[in-house]
Amino acid sequence: MRSGFLSVFLVVLTGLFASAPAWADIAKGPTPAAVEWKAGDTSYLAGRDITVDRKIDGALTVTGETITLTRDAKIANDVWIAGRRVATEADIGGDLSLRAQDALINGHVKGDVTFYGVHLAFGPDAVVDGNVNYYAAGPAEIDSGARIAGNMRSKVWDRDTPPRMSQPEDDRHHRWEAPGYRLSWPGAIVFGFIAGIVALSAPAAATRLGEVSAAQPALAFLIGLVWLVGAPIAAVVSAVTIIGLPIAFIMILLWLVGMLIGLVVAIIALGQVFTGRMRPRYEHTARVAGGIAVATVLLWVGISLPALGGLVWFAAVTFGIGALVLSARVV
Repeated sequence: MRSGFLSVFLVVLTGLFASAPAWADIAKGPTPAAVEWKAGDTSYLAGRDITVDRKIDGALTVTGETITLTRDAKIANDVWIAGRRVATEADIGGDLSLRAQDALINGHVKGDVTFYGVHLAFGPDAVVDGNVNYYAAGPAEIDSGARIAGNMRSKVWDRDTPPRMSQPEDDRHHRWEAPGYRLSWPGAIVFGFIAGIVALSAPAAATRLGEVSAAQPALAFLIGLVWLVGAPIAAVVSAVTIIGLPIAFIMILLWLVGMLIGLVVAIIALGQVFTGRMRPRYEHTARVAGGIAVATVLLWVGISLPALGGLVWFAAVTFGIGALVLSARVV
């Protein structure tokens, strides 16, 4: 069954990347070592030194050591950045989330700003239409020309004073919002389509995925949980040293790709359950397509639930990754 597993793995990867516009093998311009790809309406960039100086119609996720968003950069939706040093002068149409040692904001952010790191600064041209929430080693540096329309909430710590939370008097009942998980119906269709291609292209491997999932669901979930939790920890540990940064980038990339693959595999595994319950008189292709369709709809509805959507998404991705690993171990 190793050949079947490899077929599923390769076809899933091919389908995921084929569903996006394309992999850009080597980013052009000032970021020759960067890798770029797109999934849905989100663009992903990873590399050592990255500069973004163009318009992006959608969201943007960037990981690197030194990251710069120039004045020419215009991002339509949310931006998520993880790096050592970050500077942005871009026009950002959504929220800006930063994980960095040092960060400078000197552009227009139409949503909220969230920062976790050591030092945060706002330049004279910084404009934030929403709130600013940050955890840092000291108070944020705010130029007199910067404009922040919303509230500033902070948790600041240093060597001499214990951590403290500061917030305005008129917002003392504010709650920090947990990150949400959304799966639009076009996105669900894409994931379901990829899962259907995989199930039809490698029927033996898809059947085995269903069997392994039904036989050892707890073990599959545990293996997936170890991956989802362990990969980011390994990336952080690797990033402590300069020599470990390339490994950290690879771990982050694998973690992101693993989440996409896990959701596809979860659809395949769940689809096999419904495929087996359909009447034998239907053709195999029709049964597989019907099972995948039902599984896709159920996962889409579950992930869209207001209170439980995040748990459904997490369970599906975790289970899918674990089931794929278990299939690889079966001879």
